[in-house]
Amino acid sequence: MHIDVLFPIDAGSFTYLVPEDISADIKIGARVLAPFRRSEKVGIVIGINTKPSLAPSIKLKAITKVFDEEPLVPDKLLKLMDWAGQYYISSAGIVLKNALPSSLFTGRKAGRQRIIFDEEAAKKREITLNSAQKKAIKAISDSGPGAFLLHGVTGSGKTEVYIRAIKALPDNKEAIVLVPEIAVTAQMMGNFRRNFGDKVVFYHSGLSDGERLSSWHKMRNGEAKVVLGVRSAVFSPFRNLGIIIVDEEHDASYKQFDGLKYSARDVALVRAQIEGIKIVLGSATPSLESFYNAAAGRFSYLELKERIDERPMPDIEIVDMRNEKKALSFSEKLIEKMKEKLLLKEQALLLLNRRGYAPFLICRDCGYTYRCLICSISLTYHKKAGKLNCHYCGSSLKPSDACPQCRSAKLEYEGTGTEKVEEELHDLIPELKMRRMDRDTTSRKLSHYRMVKDMEDGKTDLLLGTQMIAKGHDLPEVTLAAVISADVAFNLPDFRSAEHAFQLLAQLSGRAGRGNKKGEVLIQTYEPGNYIFDYVRRHDYRGFYEKEIEMRKDLSYPPFGKLIRIVFSFKIKAEGERYMKRLSGMIRKREDAGVTVLGPVIAPIERIKGLWRWHMLLKGKQSGVLRRKALETAGAFKDIKGMKTEIDVDPINMM
Repeated sequence: MHIDVLFPIDAGSFTYLVPEDISADIKIGARVLAPFRRSEKVGIVIGINTKPSLAPSIKLKAITKVFDEEPLVPDKLLKLMDWAGQYYISSAGIVLKNALPSSLFTGRKAGRQRIIFDEEAAKKREITLNSAQKKAIKAISDSGPGAFLLHGVTGSGKTEVYIRAIKALPDNKEAIVLVPEIAVTAQMMGNFRRNFGDKVVFYHSGLSDGERLSSWHKMRNGEAKVVLGVRSAVFSPFRNLGIIIVDEEHDASYKQFDGLKYSARDVALVRAQIEGIKIVLGSATPSLESFYNAAAGRFSYLELKERIDERPMPDIEIVDMRNEKKALSFSEKLIEKMKEKLLLKEQALLLLNRRGYAPFLICRDCGYTYRCLICSISLTYHKKAGKLNCHYCGSSLKPSDACPQCRSAKLEYEGTGTEKVEEELHDLIPELKMRRMDRDTTSRKLSHYRMVKDMEDGKTDLLLGTQMIAKGHDLPEVTLAAVISADVAFNLPDFRSAEHAFQLLAQLSGRAGRGNKKGEVLIQTYEPGNYIFDYVRRHDYRGFYEKEIEMRKDLSYPPFGKLIRIVFSFKIKAEGERYMKRLSGMIRKREDAGVTVLGPVIAPIERIKGLWRWHMLLKGKQSGVLRRKALETAGAFKDIKGMKTEIDVDPINMM
């Protein structure tokens, strides 16, 4: 007997012999121990051949142990993993590495998951459904397999629709609930534990390896009914899956940017097809692709037009920063509003999508700017750490007192990050109780939970942060949401920049006025004439969609076409220029029907981690044709030493 074994490495499967005394124990989906190079590795059996046809001259090694009496990985999950590897042009081993917890292959034991849950607060909540929620729940519950787009304004009660839809499942059916970030799971865990108790498990990168393994086994063994998690939870090992929920389905965080470059939302749609179940995509600002699919009848469309309890949407004001005289991050209007909310004992959210103290340090005499030595990016100053950091490669350095180029002492920090805004606020309103939520302050375990909990308990007056504060939080006492600089999101070299900017502003606006008091939103900008603001101010998603979808159609961008991005990276810039010139010549000589090639050109960020980068886009109607062209293009240069090639199917990052 021969078996094909897959390891969590960047490779395909390997073929091994099976000793006769353990051949009866072999099952697809079970773990085995096999010799690999000079050691042994744990892998998963993905194929069995009882009548091997390999040539006698090929000498195979034999596996030494079988770990599992029954398949550890369900057959339908293996099928999903196989699809993901082919669609995203990735090795099967990389898919395995992303889909299963590493502890399954290292022998690390499961650990008890620490869950913080306020049972008393949960008991006090009484929820009355409105007619739109009831209609949505009935439509989902009474249906067979299929996809639903639940389009509900912020504060319309989408989470309760999710919970009731799961409750309507047969007792033996399970549910996957995906959220875009760990920060969102911190608050949703209370809602789900209140309804499903200890049948809920959590699965995300904020857990230890042992905790992740514990959750995984509970799902695999039927001890859990619901998993609440981020991207990788789409690969949960449930055997009787009944529904998948993708909350904030539009969010870019569902796309993984390294390793297996997959979209958890899109993988979830395919898993629902493989499992023959229903899937609900929920958002107040759906992706253009999902709304287009609903308009075309591919998804069933459900709408929640109003907030629960008929609460009004917040008033939105666009503040023209060109008229402000003070050299601060805040307009006079925003300062006045923050002080007003403090006196009224109401809360506020303040967004600036740029962490650190200042985006760059510049010499006023010669113009020198500190830049990363191995990335084409300016270094961001972090005052608390006293260092200039690169947010791409993680390198850092201590700034000197004099300019490295001209020795001038006239060094100044330019621009504004969340750390600087925090300092300015402390000086302006010393009595303000404030917390900062960004990647620098949320690295410790449960830090997201504690920050949100402090807001819920009234211990914090204002939560300042990057885009994570705009995602899914339900804080009834927040009556003011403000954006320090909306311009950060505009004018990026990406055809989705307007869509992402609209979604971010609309989502942040939706955090205000979710309780008994009406909300207010202030958006500061130096481009008040930007067309996006007209739609944001009116809470007009449909108007924005209709304008944006016409531009997409004219350019054949998604949803009217498919994209694949290929990035070529070289250690030596001159080599990259030479090979990219050759590639351009090859493309001009051979035009493929159904494929439009844009590039190759130097990437917007031309150097990351010491590698010089060029990129090209393949555009067309048929995904299969594009994937073949991508493999052909990458294969033409596969033997070049010092070159790295990355293929990104359905890219959302063009930098």
